[in-house]
Amino acid sequence: MKRVRLILRDPDLNKMVGNELELSMEHSANIVDVIRRVDEIVLEKGRFPIAGCKSLLHLTYHPFEKRFYRHVALTAYSKSERFLNVRGNPKLILPDETTVVFALTICLGEWEPIVNLE
Repeated sequence: MKRVRLILRDPDLNKMVGNELELSMEHSANIVDVIRRVDEIVLEKGRFPIAGCKSLLHLTYHPFEKRFYRHVALTAYSKSERFLNVRGNPKLILPDETTVVFALTICLGEWEPIVNLE
């Protein structure tokens, strides 16, 4: 197992799970796995707090194009690497003790339409 620290910047999600999460993840985990784990934690506490979305993964990740939406601000680093390109390569296996900073932002303009799988 490895440790991943997630710094989450969204007021509605912060009310449910706080600003920072320390997660134990499988050694093969990538950023998408981290987001799925956060979704498990959120859904254990109740419904997903952002209207029109089922989960953080639904809100942030395009399921067909396998990329993050433009309204997602995302960066990651580890003790050994100052920058991990998790946005450009979501399948990148995260090193132990990675820190991920994750925010939903309107600074980049309007949000992209979110794709529903149904």
